[in-house]
Amino acid sequence: MSEPVENLRIAYHILERNVNRSLRTQRGDSAQLSLQVNEALQFLQAAEPHRAAFPATEYATLQQSITAMVSLLDEARHLSSDPPEGPNLVVSQRVATGGRPRLEIDRHFLSEALDLRGPSHLAAVFGCSARTIRRRALLYGLAQPGQPVYTDTRQTDGTITRSYSSTARPVSTLTDDQLDTLLTSILEVFPDFGRRMLTGRLKSAGHHVPRARITASYLRIVIHAFVDGKSRLVTGIRVSNNNTATTVLDIFRAAVAEHGLPSRVPRGAAGFIHLGPVRIVHNTRIERMWYDVTHGFGHKWKKFFTDLEVQHGLNPQ
Repeated sequence: MSEPVENLRIAYHILERNVNRSLRTQRGDSAQLSLQVNEALQFLQAAEPHRAAFPATEYATLQQSITAMVSLLDEARHLSSDPPEGPNLVVSQRVATGGRPRLEIDRHFLSEALDLRGPSHLAAVFGCSARTIRRRALLYGLAQPGQPVYTDTRQTDGTITRSYSSTARPVSTLTDDQLDTLLTSILEVFPDFGRRMLTGRLKSAGHHVPRARITASYLRIVIHAFVDGKSRLVTGIRVSNNNTATTVLDIFRAAVAEHGLPSRVPRGAAGFIHLGPVRIVHNTRIERMWYDVTHGFGHKWKKFFTDLEVQHGLNPQ
């Protein structure tokens, strides 16, 4: 028996085991099953030059087996690993009313769905607008109607005064000292929290605090930088205690005074001339640079000042 034939037989058993495993565990995964189909076809192509070395019946069985594998793998692409046990759930249907068909939503399903998501997120599920879901919730008594947008009150002199109602949650009554104490306790446990994480932590504690108060409550060190997109030359970098547009504009002007006006400015930075800098999110060069800045010295100094606060009682105020 030739060595290539024996190697092909061993490879066939490995292929058979892989195909069986894929059929059991990867149903519906078109990408993985396609790779397995290619592997089976490549095996058949590799066996073709050695066809004469196989017994005729064995090679015919080999061809039939590979064909069956490919067929089963193709069928498995369109199957689900978790097939439904019953008919599809009907959550909404159109009812003819003489005009445009009215959308009727299943009351029980809507009640369960509103416990998990709001109307805006459920709009794609029901195939309608969030306003329609809100109206059905009011119709079924699943939601309470909101206050009117405004109320007109007639005064004694005959004039009408219009007062608007707000749907925003009431602002927390925490004093500045209480807010400082609360943020200090949070940062002691989570020193890497930024403003967004601090806002979320305060909301979880039942405090709705404006962003400006949170920003003013804790001291921070902000690093601003400008980098040339072609040469990667750092044209300006400065450490500040705020993140205002005026501060960034000052750094930009200092960089221009030293290196000249750039030939091209990112599209989002057109507001530099009249309004001050605007936010740019597609800037690969500076994003790569921030990694070096943070791991090169930023993290070291942050840990240094944090240790001074925790271990030695440093008060930055």
